[in-house]
Amino acid sequence: MPRPAEARPAEARPAQAEPAQAEPAQAEPAQADLASDLAYVRSLAEEGAHAPLVSGRYFVVWGGLMAAASLLVYLNAVGVTNFGNAGFMAPWFVALAAGWIVSYVMRKDVSGKPGAATLGNKTAGSVWYAVGLFMTFFFGALLFAHGNYESLGIPEYFLFSFLYPIGFGLYGVSFWATSTAARVSWLKYFALASWAFSGLLLFFLATSHLFLIGALGLAVCALTPGIILMRREPAMIV
Repeated sequence: MPRPAEARPAEARPAQAEPAQAEPAQAEPAQADLASDLAYVRSLAEEGAHAPLVSGRYFVVWGGLMAAASLLVYLNAVGVTNFGNAGFMAPWFVALAAGWIVSYVMRKDVSGKPGAATLGNKTAGSVWYAVGLFMTFFFGALLFAHGNYESLGIPEYFLFSFLYPIGFGLYGVSFWATSTAARVSWLKYFALASWAFSGLLLFFLATSHLFLIGALGLAVCALTPGIILMRREPAMIV
């Protein structure tokens, strides 16, 4: 008789590894750190957007020098002083030279002010630097071209009169751009004032009143905002 099959011992199955217990997730702290970093960057950006403008002293220097030059030319034109043709040109040469020299000396101090590297201050610096370069170039070009149109009936020095309306027009554009970039809304009032002087001075070309009104305009549109900005500048880096 056939022998009943002996039961074969069950082969031992390899023990299945128990699923590893999930370790505390490390993603949460990493996400928290990232969120904290983003919040910090955002706070810096917001502070930078509202950083005070540090260019007030440039307005004071250039506005004061140009207003003084314009007033001296006016006094020479009406006979209070008597320096002849030198009284019409010398004040502008002195004002331009002094303005660029003082600006160069002040540059290091201004660049160290808190907020100097923000978008608003960078934009303001670039825009006003461009205005200064153009007006200096335009003045230099007039020195050579002002007498080329006498055959058309244009007086020899008449073209110099356009320095005022063009200059104030550029002031207005620069104030508006600075106001937008730095979020300083009140500067737009000085933009409007600059354009008002630009239009007004077109009625006084080639007259002595041009210099007096120009001096007043420079005091209003350069000295005044410069003093206001200087009073709001941070005194030191903290």
